[in-house]
Amino acid sequence: MAHDAQPISTQPKTTQQISKAEAKVFVISAIALSATVANATFWFGVFGRVFFTHILYIWIAATAALLASFFVPRMETPLLKLPWKGRFLLALPTVWLVMAVLVDVDSFRPDTPQTWALWLLTFASAFLTLPYLLYVIILAVVPDIDRLTNTKLRGGLIGILLFMGAAGYALGTHHSLFLTCANFKLGGHDIPANCRAAGETAP
Repeated sequence: MAHDAQPISTQPKTTQQISKAEAKVFVISAIALSATVANATFWFGVFGRVFFTHILYIWIAATAALLASFFVPRMETPLLKLPWKGRFLLALPTVWLVMAVLVDVDSFRPDTPQTWALWLLTFASAFLTLPYLLYVIILAVVPDIDRLTNTKLRGGLIGILLFMGAAGYALGTHHSLFLTCANFKLGGHDIPANCRAAGETAP
């Protein structure tokens, strides 16, 4: 006897449900990535440049992650899913370091191709490699991060990162509204040329 045909559902598909694992991954990723991205954009807003020490730290971590990926090829990391793109991002700081060694930065002119190339590598290392590196680290600590398949959460995470990055930059460019020169000095940072002296009214 032939089985009865299953009726075809005509009801619209429900909104994709968010699992507990995805919710946990979303919150952890949003906090960890936003904190680092906003910090980088804040200092870029204050001084208008990315410091050598910041990129050097990124190079150390990115190179270590790149080398480690060759020893654990079966590990579930973004490097496995993006074999060449992921490794390309992690290799950018090394390219930057080699170029910084070969190019005489003291004789830089702002209109030379070498200057623009090095600036682009610096920017990419800070704002492309760093978020991806953090993603790799989070994945190693929280294996469930690969379950972040919900389209709404993916878009939300990107939106949060863009917002926090823009917010960090805005706070950096308007640091005189809530910081003084003493704050930078006591924190062990360089003092911006446009900082506000203690007791001085913010512009």
